[in-house]
Amino acid sequence: MAKPLALAPGEVHVWLTSPEPLQDPAQLAGYAAWMNPEEAARQARFLFERHRHQFLVARALVRSTLSRYAAIDPADWRFVNNQWGRPDIDPAHGLGDLRFNLSHTDGLIAVALARGELGVDVEDTWRRSHTDQIAEHFFAPAEVAALRALAPEQQHGRFFTLWTLKEAYIKARGMGLAISLHRFAYGLDPGPGVRLSVDPEIGDTATGWQFHVAAPNERHRLALAVRFPGDEPAAFTVRTVVPG
Repeated sequence: MAKPLALAPGEVHVWLTSPEPLQDPAQLAGYAAWMNPEEAARQARFLFERHRHQFLVARALVRSTLSRYAAIDPADWRFVNNQWGRPDIDPAHGLGDLRFNLSHTDGLIAVALARGELGVDVEDTWRRSHTDQIAEHFFAPAEVAALRALAPEQQHGRFFTLWTLKEAYIKARGMGLAISLHRFAYGLDPGPGVRLSVDPEIGDTATGWQFHVAAPNERHRLALAVRFPGDEPAAFTVRTVVPG
């Protein structure tokens, strides 16, 4: 077994894969053998084969990626869920503050690792959706106003930047949609930086949060939200792999 990878404070490692090209039956059977009974039951509940396939590859990416950082076989990882359902590494593995977060959409799966609060989101910008209606319903008023102020041809891309950032933040908090998306807002103009404002009612401040937005290909948008206990500056590394 290769020497485990190091993950220093301040580092964020992101591993990407595309599920659709992975169709070798032997490879997929190997992935299925890694899953525990609860994961297998969840996979079986999906109605459509493409969603069952996406779930299988996503679990394989999580397990094989974690095994890059610890001498644990992919099949042997155990997980625990917090009260809102976010999975974390079972503390019995003794890996301290190592955290991971998973996101998947059609065409892309991402797992991120860091030693701090961490959330990742990927979205398919080619999907058909009424982005204007979604923004009106879920975004903070200041975000909607800034979005509407852009030229029409810029609004689609800005929507997905905001949406992935908002998803990444609520995932980093570990509370999902228990946090109202209206209660925090991003400012993206002027300049390239990402500014966060937070309603104190959601039990947080903007202090220490760092963000990263990328387009790993022409179809997808990726965003990360991270906060480290020591406020180290974040260093993001993104790799594309085949799980295993």
